Parts: sequence; structure tokens; C-alpha cells
Amino acid sequence: MPLEVYGDLKSPEIKVFYSPVIELVCAVHLLTDPAHHQYEIKWAEEVLSMLSEDELEALQSIRHYPAGGIEFLNYVLENKELFSIEKFIKHIENSDDTNFFFYLLNESIDKEKIEKAFVNNNERYKIQEKIKWIVEENILMYFFDNPREIKGKAVKILKTIYEKGFQDRFQRDKIRLEEGVAYVNDFIGKDSIEIVLEKITGKPKRIFAGYKEYYIIPSYFVSPRLIRIYSDDKLYMVFDCRLTRDKKEALLDELSNLLKVIDDKSRMEILRILVNNKSYGKALSDIIGISTPTVSHHLEVLKQAGLVKEEKIRNIKYFYADKDRLKKVIDNINKYFFSAE
Repeated sequence: MPLEVYGDLKSPEIKVFYSPVIELVCAVHLLTDPAHHQYEIKWAEEVLSMLSEDELEALQSIRHYPAGGIEFLNYVLENKELFSIEKFIKHIENSDDTNFFFYLLNESIDKEKIEKAFVNNNERYKIQEKIKWIVEENILMYFFDNPREIKGKAVKILKTIYEKGFQDRFQRDKIRLEEGVAYVNDFIGKDSIEIVLEKITGKPKRIFAGYKEYYIIPSYFVSPRLIRIYSDDKLYMVFDCRLTRDKKEALLDELSNLLKVIDDKSRMEILRILVNNKSYGKALSDIIGISTPTVSHHLEVLKQAGLVKEEKIRNIKYFYADKDRLKKVIDNINKYFFSAE
């Protein structure tokens, strides 16, 4: 009897490499949120200290994006530029406003609706209703009122971070990125690509199935630790190359960075006070005997390290220690020095 077999027997294309473009986008994203600075506190402080008032304002604009700038990676699927930062930024700069907002809203709103929203407030409210949990109404309205300005600030901060601090850091991190590539390549060919990605990421293999092209990209700056960019037939998998290291080495890096944060007697005293009581800048200034601006700087560093939190009561910002985080740090110090391993 006749037999018909259907199916694509061609093996998927698999490429493993690191990408300067993706590293820059992830670095900008890291700078938008102090909680992401923990393992790169010193670098983040250095870069932020170099930014002008206008550049800091541009960075602040990125903070209001639904994913804090990770949206720029949507352009990777469109222009496939992963190696030339200059070409990637130029592509964003030359893209039209509708396309920019389409990617900014993570392709969740039709381009036709976006075009209408530039001139019609009712359309904006419809969009707001759909994404109200990720973008505040006043921010969305401001974005639609000033599309050229918003895109201009995006281009400005990408160029600025690239020119101020990123290039040197990228060169220093190349060894780790190369180690990440080698780590992945050690798995390739031993199992299916879905199983390889399951082993590397800890995510179920079903979310990696069915693509014709796989691009596996280790990153040093990526935060969160895993980003999946995909179309119908292509998957870009960005993962934290630090996951490839020995657990003890990773713990050492984390502790080393945190100890640098509290390697200052004023910060240690602030932290001690905030473990026991909530307080605010002026009160801490009076207790410790340093200026209020200096206290504010120390509080920001401690917040970026995840050791201090804040809450606003009426018009005053109160600060308090994250005791669980601090206890975990102390436990990890004990674990590092006294573990039997």
C-alpha cells in the first residue's frame, strides 16, 4: 500500500555567541533599576556619576518603560543586528514612531491603534485599559504626547552608556562571555537543543521546541537572568553567563561586592540604626554627624545593594533595613568560610 511521510527532517540551525548589542541593552536595563545593581554596584555608581543632568533625565525616561529598556531587544528580530552597536542604534533612530511604540509596548497593541492614539485621547485610554498594570496612565499619556522626545531620549541614553563606561567594561567581561560560549558548546551535539536549553536554563524544554534557528547568547549584564526573544521560526535565548561558574565562585563574587558596599563606617552605622528602627535622612544626619546629602548618597548605595528599603509616610521618606536580606548575607558569609565543601 502507498506510504506518505510528512515532516521537516532538517536539523535546526544552532549558533552560540555573545553579542555587544545585547550586552549594551542589558547594561542600560541594569542602570534603570537599583535592585539590579547588586552585583555591579561599583560600575553602576561610576557610570551614573558620569551622566549629565540631561542624560540622567533620559535614563529616567527608560525607567518608565514596561520592561525598563529590555524592549529594545525587540529590534533584534527586525534588523538582526547583534554585533555593531552603532548600526543597531542608528536603526532605532531611523525607525518611525509607530514602530518604536509597537516595540515599546512589547507588540501587545496593534500598530493601527498606536497610530490613532497619537492624535486621539480615547484610543489612548483604550490602550491604557489593556496595559494598566504595567504603565501608569499619566506616563502613557505623556509618551503619546511626545513620541519624538521619548524616542530621542532612548537613542541618547543608548549612545551615552555606550560611550561612557560600557566599552571598557565589555572588554573586561569578554573572558566570562567566552567561558559562557564554551559552557554551552560543551552540551551541543550530546542532546537535542531543547534538552540542552533545559539543562542550561532550568526551564521546561517544551518552551524551546519547534524553532528552525536557535541563537544561544551568554550575557554578563542580563537581568533578569533569562530572556527569550522569538518569532515563528527563530529563538534568541539570552542567559546569565555567571550561571556557568562554580557555585562557590559565584557566592564569592556576590559577597565581595556586598562587602565593598558596607566597607564604610558611615554605611555600617546607618545600616545598624535601620536594623532597629525606621528613620529618615535628616535624623540619620544628626545621629551620625554627616551632611544630609552624604547620608542620601549612602542610603542610595545601600538601597541599590538591596540592604535597605524605603516607604513614604505623608511627605517624608522613611528607610529601614531589609533584615531578611541582611541575615541571608550573614548566613552566606558563614557558609562560605565554614562550609565543609
